[in-house]
Amino acid sequence: MHFSCVNPRSAAIFGLIVGAAVAVIPMTGVRAEGLGIKTTHLVAIGICPPWKPVDTQACRRSVDAIEAALAERLGIDDRNVITLVNAAATTEGLKAVFAGLSGLGADDRLIIYANMHAGALDPTAEVGPDNDVFVLWTKEKPAAVRFAVAEGDWIMASDFAGWVHALSAGEVIFILDACESGAVTPLFIEAHPLNDATRAEAVIVSAAASQFANFAADRSIALYSQQLAQSIAVSRGTFQQAADLAASQTHTAAIAICDPQKSAIEQAGLDPLSCAQQPATHDPDALLTRIVLHD
Repeated sequence: MHFSCVNPRSAAIFGLIVGAAVAVIPMTGVRAEGLGIKTTHLVAIGICPPWKPVDTQACRRSVDAIEAALAERLGIDDRNVITLVNAAATTEGLKAVFAGLSGLGADDRLIIYANMHAGALDPTAEVGPDNDVFVLWTKEKPAAVRFAVAEGDWIMASDFAGWVHALSAGEVIFILDACESGAVTPLFIEAHPLNDATRAEAVIVSAAASQFANFAADRSIALYSQQLAQSIAVSRGTFQQAADLAASQTHTAAIAICDPQKSAIEQAGLDPLSCAQQPATHDPDALLTRIVLHD
């Protein structure tokens, strides 16, 4: 299966090929803050560890595609792009990057894109804000998820969210392409204790809390990242419109990938709907609607 998960219930069917529809959470209000943004910064993270049955360069391709599309359509200067791929994307590597971003202010927009494996700390419980782990780079597979977290090789999604909230950027957009990525959305908006209620924030996730995130049929790149990069590159309009288009196209591509595997997924004891990858946009401040992609 072409997905990015750490949860053991998913690992049982890694030999299959998996899959997206669109869900947009309605805005609850629009803030005036962030309208004077002058500089956009991009942090792009891609982690395909060598012990996973996926080409380690797949995450590099995902990062390259997203970086190129965003830099072109949002006019991001190369000096404001930070790339962390594979061996560079360790806990210490991430901490150093966030430390370097500590000088961001109200006129800065920060976009964080991450393509990685993720899943439950406790596999017997549902994935959620308090039960989700981000799998960072390690040469060898850790003996257990809890050991990897305890030793600091992997991190809880809540800790990563804390680093994001601690920054003083005027706007933050977090794009996560990972299995069960929808489970962590609240952490990057209102549910984290460090959340700044006056800051405009948006979250884009590649799958619902109960779903896999797929790689493309040829396993060369993450499916949603591929579609999002293409949509940003060709869309004439807003960031939100590009995200909507990417979700729709991901769903279409996923149908062709998932349908032939339905029987095998059921035999593995999984719900075939877990393959029906559903990207979602969570944008309570209508931030993505206000960002127009440059021609």
